[in-house]
Amino acid sequence: MNYNENQQKEIAQYATEHDNNYKATGEKYGISYQQVAAWVRKYKKATGKTTTASPTKTQSQEKKATTQATTLDVLNRKDPVLEAQLSEVKKRLGLD
Repeated sequence: MNYNENQQKEIAQYATEHDNNYKATGEKYGISYQQVAAWVRKYKKATGKTTTASPTKTQSQEKKATTQATTLDVLNRKDPVLEAQLSEVKKRLGLD
């Protein structure tokens, strides 16, 4: 599908307003990530706006934060099987 200049500008603005999420923007409008990125570059060049954060950096930061949260969740989780085994050993040793 061909998009006119106004539609391209609208899509570029949408992507910019949504933290440069080119993938989600592309999915919403049925176009590729690369096409969204190209229109955003074109729009920013025409308006003189600069990017505050690259989409790759933003996505990697989100992924890193999610991974850290997941790691902490795993480390803080108690394993019921190990807890039962520990309790049994304590009883045998008379530590309860």
